[in-house]
Amino acid sequence: MKKIIRLVAMIATATLFACAEPLPAPVEVGPYTVDAIEKGVYHIEDCTEARPAGYYTNAEGQFVQNNCSDMYLIVGKKSALLIDLSNRLNIDNAAESLRKLVYDRIGDKQLYITITHNHGDHTGMMEAFRDDERALFWIPAADFSRGGNFPEGRTEKFAEGASIDLGGKVLNTITIPGHTVGSTLFFLEGSPVCFTGDAIGSGNGVWIFSYDAFKQYIGGVEKLFAYIEDPANKIDAEALIFYGGHDWQKGDLEKLDMQYLHDMRTLIEQMGKGTAEYDPQAYNPTLNANFKYGTAKITWNTEFAKRYAEEMAAE
Repeated sequence: MKKIIRLVAMIATATLFACAEPLPAPVEVGPYTVDAIEKGVYHIEDCTEARPAGYYTNAEGQFVQNNCSDMYLIVGKKSALLIDLSNRLNIDNAAESLRKLVYDRIGDKQLYITITHNHGDHTGMMEAFRDDERALFWIPAADFSRGGNFPEGRTEKFAEGASIDLGGKVLNTITIPGHTVGSTLFFLEGSPVCFTGDAIGSGNGVWIFSYDAFKQYIGGVEKLFAYIEDPANKIDAEALIFYGGHDWQKGDLEKLDMQYLHDMRTLIEQMGKGTAEYDPQAYNPTLNANFKYGTAKITWNTEFAKRYAEEMAAE
């Protein structure tokens, strides 16, 4: 009897996978590459096979740095949301290519555009949609309190905790300060997917630009844990995957999951004790070290870190 039950279960599982609609293969559109995370959820990178993400030597022997910045397109039954606008590109008709790849996938559905945080490598292709009357902007107020170069009459600023219903796909927001004061995460309801921009880094160090920002980030990480663990939010923590703003930066890591977040918490604890390992960096005088533990890294400043450890020891 048990063998029969196992056989039926195996047949049912095989049937399920056989009937599942295959995801479209990655395609290049102008200077972009588009692949599917799940049905109706797309990952867009401003890179191609000829112009890969990261650091490489081109055909002319020149060293090239392509700090590829990612966008995500979520398509519901009624509307669609494009998260971030990546780097500003002046190649291969970038603006036209970006509009094409978006509208080819959403058809005549209403397009909303949002931004995870106010940095140029996430707002760069504003020109593709600024004059596009079909596109509406839905922007986190916490990071754009002073405005931003968004079209009047087509822009709405939302407060933390706001949600958007695209028709069968709902995204819920939470603000995690640190990298910027209003860095916003988007959780896709009913799916183990969270779009994080640069709020917790993409695997190669979340950049923190000041002492106070680090203190904010500590609270932000604990706030994120509490949000994920809250039963009301119905998040499957074991399956959760964080999709950052620079996928190429995760390097050899297969994915950013809860282990990454747990490692981040441990790293912060070690920094408070002054025991965290770090590698020197040469980004700028502030971002001079990559503190690391497990899969997590924080790019910060050694003098600030020393000050923080001394402050914690005095408590």
